[in-house]
Amino acid sequence: MNYDSFNPNNYNTKNMKKNYLLYVLLFSSALLITGCDDDDYNSSPDPIIVPSIFDESEPINSIPLPPDGQRWVLNEQFSDEFNGSQLDESKWVTPHPTWIGRAPGLFEKERVSFKDGCMGLEGIKMEEPKIVNGTEFNISCAAVVSKEQKAHYGYYECRFKANKTTLSSTFWMSTRTGTFPVEGKQPEGSAPGRFSQELDICETIGRTGDFSGKYFYEGMNSNVHYWFDPADGSERQDIRAEESKLSLPDGKVPSDDFNTYGCWWHDKSSATFYLNNKPGKTIQFKNRNTNAPFYLTEPMGINMVVETYPTPWIELPNDEELADDSKNKTYYDWIRSYILKDLNEEYPEHTVEKVFGYKVNLNNKHAVMFYKENNKYNFSFTYASDKNCKVVFALYDVNKNEITRQSYNLYAGYAKINLSDTEAIMSVDNIYYAVAYILPAASDDLNSAYEIDSYGFKCIK
Repeated sequence: MNYDSFNPNNYNTKNMKKNYLLYVLLFSSALLITGCDDDDYNSSPDPIIVPSIFDESEPINSIPLPPDGQRWVLNEQFSDEFNGSQLDESKWVTPHPTWIGRAPGLFEKERVSFKDGCMGLEGIKMEEPKIVNGTEFNISCAAVVSKEQKAHYGYYECRFKANKTTLSSTFWMSTRTGTFPVEGKQPEGSAPGRFSQELDICETIGRTGDFSGKYFYEGMNSNVHYWFDPADGSERQDIRAEESKLSLPDGKVPSDDFNTYGCWWHDKSSATFYLNNKPGKTIQFKNRNTNAPFYLTEPMGINMVVETYPTPWIELPNDEELADDSKNKTYYDWIRSYILKDLNEEYPEHTVEKVFGYKVNLNNKHAVMFYKENNKYNFSFTYASDKNCKVVFALYDVNKNEITRQSYNLYAGYAKINLSDTEAIMSVDNIYYAVAYILPAASDDLNSAYEIDSYGFKCIK
């Protein structure tokens, strides 16, 4: 801990926000004195309003909070801002190396372009049909997939704007070619065989139409597949978990604007899907027919694909919209992947700018705190930082005199920090302010803080 000298009266608050936030003492306080009993809550006074005289930050709007004791860090191998003029071949390949496309749509590398910080994947009508492996294709489509197939448990998200046709706009994960004849990984009670797996984070289309798959233009559609090929050559099995469907608000379709589609692949048996950082359904990986578990245990590759969907499920795009450059492109703004690391585990700082930013939030703000004889309190904060950083927590009295201060050196990432049994002498019926600062790792100057968060509270019996 660093206890550095600081005169808060010299601190230049940027806005001196006076947000009159009401926090009722019927819930647990983030600054609750150790040893508070339930009876204390039952004797709570009328609601108290304590506006802060320090800056207050907006709540962090990011990926879901990691488990206690861990932080999210960026996995750069499966992340890209698409700000260049060409594909980063250290991360991605095009077209798909083992799949030519779903007829009549053929994947071709010419359908991938870069402009204005986005990667464009388009579909156009071919001048002449092409015959590939005996199948006719007449629509040229696009697929960009990860070079590596090492994406495993973690959080994955992609921001894109769907094309305005019935071509798909997708973001998903899969093994390739079903090359895993591993004992014990076939469905329970089945004969030996091979399996592959697929985690469809988002499959969507960008325009309406009269076809059975109308839900594909309503928002985010997610699936989980376990493909099993019995060794005896019998029919391939598509074992699916329950589907997830998340709708955009106000009747919007995915081509109206950019949206962020995410998935937390928790472990071998579950995943949770997110639309614009809001959680949807958590899927348990189960066999629809027998309800016996199946497991997504293998690392996978990542896919961003624009393809045709068959009639009558989804109708094919018409020639007019395929020829319209304002309609036939899906724009991928960025893709990001995160893995969990312990709070105190070193991990290289990412080189991508402005993924997390530099943010700090004090958690569970309340306007009162019970006084207890041991003069100890608990608190928590959430931080997000692109680089290693420092968070300073301080308590001030009503005259901005500092009571106590603690400094915490933290690794780059996104996490919640819980701290307990910190000593501070406070007086009953007085007003105090809790303030958190996020600073560069090497700085002790509170005036250099990237961001500040605070709240006021009254100490009572």
